[in-house]
Amino acid sequence: MLDLLKGGTEESFGVIERELRCGLWSWDLRANEMHWSRGYYDLLGIEPGMVTPSFAAILQVTHPDDRSAQGEVERVIQKASTIRRKFRVIRRGGNIAWIYCQIIIFVDPEGAAEKAIGICTDITAREDQLNQLRIADERYRALIKAAGAVVWIAKSDGRIHELVNCDHGSKAIASELGWLQLIHPDDQEKIIRVRDAARREKRGYDVVHRIIQPDGSFKWKRSSGQPVLDDGGNIKEWLGISVDLDRDTARSVARRITGAQIRAARGLLRWSVVDLAQAAGITRATIRRLEELDGAPAHNDPALPLIETALARAGVEFLFPEAGKPGVRPR
Repeated sequence: MLDLLKGGTEESFGVIERELRCGLWSWDLRANEMHWSRGYYDLLGIEPGMVTPSFAAILQVTHPDDRSAQGEVERVIQKASTIRRKFRVIRRGGNIAWIYCQIIIFVDPEGAAEKAIGICTDITAREDQLNQLRIADERYRALIKAAGAVVWIAKSDGRIHELVNCDHGSKAIASELGWLQLIHPDDQEKIIRVRDAARREKRGYDVVHRIIQPDGSFKWKRSSGQPVLDDGGNIKEWLGISVDLDRDTARSVARRITGAQIRAARGLLRWSVVDLAQAAGITRATIRRLEELDGAPAHNDPALPLIETALARAGVEFLFPEAGKPGVRPR
């Protein structure tokens, strides 16, 4: 039995091993004799007395894919190197368990290895959880790639620190300008306004813009961001997704009138909010809500076509240039 188990401590030590699902072994390198605690027998799935404790016996139950790495342990021990390693064992009935082992080497006055002690723990539950997380992450990334989407995570101030499925995302993260350098210059001011308004109001946003491709061309995207709030209602980070839009869809979404256009159109006509509300047949509160946004609302608000029709009838033309910001002018 291990040297640690002396003076009647073996029973209490066994309780500790069972509760912590751990075990110990010691190896006299000069006599080539190995001793296993009861907990280590249990980790390997071997009944005490069924085998003579040895490194060869450990290799016998080690998973075939891990045996070559395990075989290196004996050689490294002779060099008096401390080892930390995890490996799989196949227990009775075919059950596979993960074992994490830290091996401590003791040397004689001349520096030669004379004894080794292994402190081992069953980490199967942790490895299973990590494997499930790996599978979930692989599925998540495959789904994003299949959808042709770019997913991003940003800090509370909007600085993106992680991009998924973006070929030149690392360049954007490392740059002082960050993600803005990926956006078409004519769309940058609009995105900053929409994002800043969403940050002040702690709400999500939706915006159509163009993003640069690795070959230097631009592609239309629709980006949606949503804040993640802490218990105090403060923004911890932002989660967002950008999906491809074809040119026609982008033009359709981009043609949605903006709050800035509504305000400018009223200015051209010298209309008050009350005047527009009466002409469009909607409430003043609806107009004020839409005018609070410089850009278009996140979704196709049913009040928008009523407002656009009323203003157009009064002599306003809405402009949606391919480059630059939406505007208005008299007919």
